[in-house]
Amino acid sequence: MTIDFSRRTFLAAGAAAAGVVLAGCSGTAGAGKAGAGKGALMTLACENSRTFTRNFNPFSPTSRWASTKAMYEPLMIQNFATGKLEPSLATAYTWSNGGRRLELKLRDGVKWSDGTPFTAADVVFTFELMKANPGLIGPASGVWHDFLAAVSAPDPGTVRFDFRKVYSPGLYLLAGQFVVGKQAWSAVTDPVKYTNENPVATGPFTTVSVFGAQQYQLTQNPHYWQKLNIRGLNVPAYSGNDQIAAALVSGQLDWGGTAVDPDKTFVPKDPQHFGYWWPLTSTVFLAMNTTKKPFDDVRVRKAISLALDRQRMIQVALWGKSEPGNASGLAEGAFTAWIDPAVVASGKSWVDHDPAAAAAQLDAAGIKLVNGKRVGPDGKPLQFTIEVPTGWTDWIASSQVVSQSMNAIGITVDLRTPAVETWTDNTQNGRFDLTLTNNDLSATPFEFFRAMMSSQTYAPVGTPSAQNLQRFKDPRADALLDKFAATSDQQAQKGFARQLQALFSEDAPAVPLYGQPSWGTYNTKRFSGLPSSKDQYAPLNNQGAGTTYLIWPKLTYTA
Repeated sequence: MTIDFSRRTFLAAGAAAAGVVLAGCSGTAGAGKAGAGKGALMTLACENSRTFTRNFNPFSPTSRWASTKAMYEPLMIQNFATGKLEPSLATAYTWSNGGRRLELKLRDGVKWSDGTPFTAADVVFTFELMKANPGLIGPASGVWHDFLAAVSAPDPGTVRFDFRKVYSPGLYLLAGQFVVGKQAWSAVTDPVKYTNENPVATGPFTTVSVFGAQQYQLTQNPHYWQKLNIRGLNVPAYSGNDQIAAALVSGQLDWGGTAVDPDKTFVPKDPQHFGYWWPLTSTVFLAMNTTKKPFDDVRVRKAISLALDRQRMIQVALWGKSEPGNASGLAEGAFTAWIDPAVVASGKSWVDHDPAAAAAQLDAAGIKLVNGKRVGPDGKPLQFTIEVPTGWTDWIASSQVVSQSMNAIGITVDLRTPAVETWTDNTQNGRFDLTLTNNDLSATPFEFFRAMMSSQTYAPVGTPSAQNLQRFKDPRADALLDKFAATSDQQAQKGFARQLQALFSEDAPAVPLYGQPSWGTYNTKRFSGLPSSKDQYAPLNNQGAGTTYLIWPKLTYTA
């Protein structure tokens, strides 16, 4: 995939809708505190569905990208470019009661797009709504189960969270939660299925001025609390990375991911305006379904890891713009300060490319070579499938190398490329053999290890798990994660993180492949102010963690 480094990308038809200037793109937005704006809408590559349905429910897995990137704002924003927790609907936080109480001070003067005031009652309502409806997804999904005891509003400008236990990562989960309005949502009978076609939100672009199966357009919230210098957004649909590449190099996109070699195919087309910024922010993994034999055997998982040619993956899938993964599992760019060099060094014994060692380890695991094919204890040849979504050209290229590498040691692996909706359903419900995955960004490694090895994210086959696709758990990891969460002292946390890295290297719950670039390309011909390698004020990728809300006020229409 080339747009979303957290496994959520867009695949939709309609290249014709990619044009920068489209019907409905001219005119002025509604005037208000945000200002009228001017000019054409900014065109982005950002969506995640083959065709668009009008769903702006921010709690829904099938909602439109804009619902949590331009409409419903979080309380605070974890900025992965700077490492700071930035203010948004909340401006400050304080801890008390020995780390069991968290209070957030809300911003004055914020209004919903229908003109009603935003208050702490809306925040309380949002969390109570999530408690009453466990099917709602969001950064704070699961907090009532894990640590949250109560949420209250001491006054209209303050929200209070009381914890059952000390749980320091709770700050990022609670502060990162987007908020819906009590007045607009209190009459919703089924918030899980609600499509919210005409959203009332606090964010910058809440007016759905155009909506169709192949594109939608948004214009300004007339009551937005910040000044905006662009009129709105145009979101077209594409069928995959090839169409995105065509739109990029022809100048039809103002901001998006990329499926082209930027130094050879993109930037040279217009060096004055075209640019990119690709920091390595996460790790791509080969996930094996550990509920299936022989993937339940760590010796087999490590043998397969030794068979994989990571450098070739990087060359064919990423134009050489990455580095091989390491045995800690942690991404070098995102977690450099946390990585234990001793784990990385010792873990080379299972993450380096060594087909001979892979064969020897399979022999030791009882997976014998018979007539050029590896057979299991039942005498049957091992044959599996690896599946990644159609159109995700980088993951398809990497999976082809996985298939070839495993075939070379006698394990037959066939590549399948289903539609993204099918792939998501299969992998999250445990109906797969092999797939690729990568970790979501987080402020500390806590969430990474929780997603990889915790019983809290483990689910039996048939029960959805959006994180622990490989379905692995280790009670030792649970104990270390509990200790990590029970302290806010970073040095102590780093000690627990080192132990978790060693456990990851021992267990190999998933196989690190390479660093995943945080895809981001831009075209400054019509709009200025996007982040870049020279101005790293926020991530350029338009998918992660609500950071788009840091960008919208920085943009200016210049054409």
